[in-house]
Amino acid sequence: MVYCAEFRSGLNPLPLISMDFSVVICTYNRLDHLMASVSSALHQSLPADAYEVVVVDNASTDGTAAAVQALLPDHGNLRYMHEARLGLATARNTGWQAAQGQYVAFLDDDAKAENNWLETAKRLIADNPTNLRCVGGPIHPFYTSPTPDWWLDKYEIRTRGAVQRHLKKGEFFSGSNMIWLKSVLETYGGFESTAGMKGNQLGMGEETGLFRRIWEAEESPVFLYSPDLRVYHWVPPEKMTMAYILKRATANGQFEARFALSQNPGFGGRLKSIGSTLKTLAVQIPAVLIKRLQYKTTENWYFDHCFIPIQNVSKLLGLLGFKISVNQRKQ
Repeated sequence: MVYCAEFRSGLNPLPLISMDFSVVICTYNRLDHLMASVSSALHQSLPADAYEVVVVDNASTDGTAAAVQALLPDHGNLRYMHEARLGLATARNTGWQAAQGQYVAFLDDDAKAENNWLETAKRLIADNPTNLRCVGGPIHPFYTSPTPDWWLDKYEIRTRGAVQRHLKKGEFFSGSNMIWLKSVLETYGGFESTAGMKGNQLGMGEETGLFRRIWEAEESPVFLYSPDLRVYHWVPPEKMTMAYILKRATANGQFEARFALSQNPGFGGRLKSIGSTLKTLAVQIPAVLIKRLQYKTTENWYFDHCFIPIQNVSKLLGLLGFKISVNQRKQ
């Protein structure tokens, strides 16, 4: 177990104990939704002594520290940590390294877990003991503002289907609903600190990179998906715009460029990756443009088909040496 010296309402560091789960919620200036996320984690159907909730405050300036610390006296399984180094991947690494549970469950600061989330995970883990590395489930949207007439929930649903199954090679879970065996995180060093969100800067790939390392290193790791393991994620108005898809796809393409260069180093490797991406785009772009004829609205066509081509254009630019920085939300 990890001994973590942290602030806890003036008390000494927590003693080392053994428990099933550590729920890690990393947050950056999201106090308006963080309290609901923390509450959903604290009010699980499992007994409180079976799990802990670790809030990792990633240098927030909106009163997060005081709000979370005010909850500590009433919740013995709640912990607060401050991580000054900006970055979601760094904050997640800080959280799991301090975790005292055998499994580490990650929940976003604007997401809410069903109250049987951990109980469901415990059952899944008990029923699937062989080579299990991580369990995950769908992420469904919730809204606090009206949705556009053309909007479909599927644009913000993250799912691997309606039936329980093992992920296929190359698949991965989204970051707000994945529960890792802590020893696996220790073995593979956790999340890539160079990838992912950093404050207001939109970034992608920290989870993808971890899954890819495991797929590459192991012959038959088990990543267990269950539709019963549900989380609900907030969809702000700016996510329901074409501009957001452009930003997200651009950020993902930049990550994919860095990954491609890590797999194909040197000048020759860069040329190979550029050629492969150009060939892909030469097929994708005409096909996507033709599909526009099938849609009544530009928005639905765009959300259904344009993410991957935009991602590949950004990847190509990254391979050519253009670094693009994208803000994920207003300063």
